[in-house]
Amino acid sequence: MTVLYAALFGLAFGSFVNAAIDRIPRGRSLNGRSACDACGRALRAWELVPVLSYVILRGRCATCHANISARTPLVEAASGLAFAAAFSALAAPAAVAMCAVFVLGAIAAGVLLEQRGVRS
Repeated sequence: MTVLYAALFGLAFGSFVNAAIDRIPRGRSLNGRSACDACGRALRAWELVPVLSYVILRGRCATCHANISARTPLVEAASGLAFAAAFSALAAPAAVAMCAVFVLGAIAAGVLLEQRGVRS
């Protein structure tokens, strides 16, 4: 059961990683609601469910139908898998530390790629 909870937390942290990757290079705050990059509409709660909302929306904004980057569900899924793997292989304190390192590393790598113009 712990691994399932870890995966769910990983998905949620993956969503945060995506927000950080999008906002940090643009100098935007990490506070506030997520919005569509194309039309600027604030996303509704059901549109923020990691991976599932991307699948339901078929990778497009519910309002303007602009494409949502494939990076979004990939980062969320990778985070969920990383958290689950950490908690299945390590003691809880070490798993928490490994998850923190993963999140910080993912943000750093994603921001670096964004700054260099590598986009999905």
